Amino acid sequence: MNTLPIYCFGISYRTADERIRSRISVAPADIPALVKKITGENEIDGAVVLSTCNRTEIYFTDREPESLTGESEKNERIQNIFSRLDSALCSFTHTDIHEIRRYLRYYSGISAVEHLLNVATSLDSLNLGENEILGQLNRAYTLAHNAGFTDFYLNQMFQQAQHYAKKIRVRAGFSNTAVSYSTLVCNEITSFMSANGITSPRIMLIGATGQLGSTILKTLKNRNFGEITVTSRNHQDSGEQTCGNGNTIAYGERYGHLKATDVLISVTASPHYTVTYNECLRELVSGKPYLFIDLCVPRDIDPDLGKIAGLTLRDYSYFAGIIEKHRRLRSIKAGAVADDIRTGAMEIHNYISEKISRRKTGRIAPAYVMENRYGSQASALNGRTGPAFTGQRHAEV
Repeated sequence: MNTLPIYCFGISYRTADERIRSRISVAPADIPALVKKITGENEIDGAVVLSTCNRTEIYFTDREPESLTGESEKNERIQNIFSRLDSALCSFTHTDIHEIRRYLRYYSGISAVEHLLNVATSLDSLNLGENEILGQLNRAYTLAHNAGFTDFYLNQMFQQAQHYAKKIRVRAGFSNTAVSYSTLVCNEITSFMSANGITSPRIMLIGATGQLGSTILKTLKNRNFGEITVTSRNHQDSGEQTCGNGNTIAYGERYGHLKATDVLISVTASPHYTVTYNECLRELVSGKPYLFIDLCVPRDIDPDLGKIAGLTLRDYSYFAGIIEKHRRLRSIKAGAVADDIRTGAMEIHNYISEKISRRKTGRIAPAYVMENRYGSQASALNGRTGPAFTGQRHAEV
């Protein structure tokens, strides 16, 4: 079997702690510039960048010369490309490749497909069984596709991965056991209310227009908490998120509303603090209980705020610890579908290989033949190159 020229490398919570991961995290607005850099300087045909709190990964395809036939030559070539790309990523994020490289992991061919399936099904997530990862992958793929950064291989791999991931998630029963960040946030607010005798907390949400922010806002409304004030670094859009159940303020006004706030939640893609110690100190009411929640890597909220009496600061690591407990409970279910992952990766690899072979010979298989062999998704995907990665759209975590 010929190995497809599909590759992946990156860093995740499995190999590096939050401090290291945050150093090579790429903000969504910076992803197009990164892809242009790596595709322009290297012989690759396409790239998809996935950057979340838990991982930064680059999926790409190699423009392999047809004259390259020996396995040793191919291996040497891809190792050189890996080396150039990981150096480019570190250069782009202003980190030292010699310090970061030991945390990186590399995948090629069917191993890259299998890794994508593990990610898409959440088997490789810190929050095993989470729904958010499908939304994260959808956004990463759609961004790359719309910018013209994906080729036939990447289109087919991501589209097929979605199809298989949904089936595997159902088999594992993840939809019945997943714990979301938005649910954990609401549980934390409920505990804070009980501990401080608060019946109707006043909540400020920074980042209401992002995927995770909008999910949290919806969950807060469903739980019938008190008044919700929303803002965003692109606050001109945040009014659409209130739905008549909250106040919208300009981002620059956030500190002035702290006196009338009990709970502050920040979830943005900002590379800098959205809430700083000195600015808060001038506005906080002495002795008043506050709950500050920061779900971001890099951090949104200055950690020094946790030193203030009466202020409880819950950061990403805190929620990650809770999720790890749930993860252990669900690990048994994950083991039951490990074979499905391997089988799915092989079928996706073979499916793409067959389509490539038929394209080269001019013999495109009828849709019904592909459907009988690979499932109904093949009929919808036969000959299509547009986005089809439409998993649940939840949040960047």
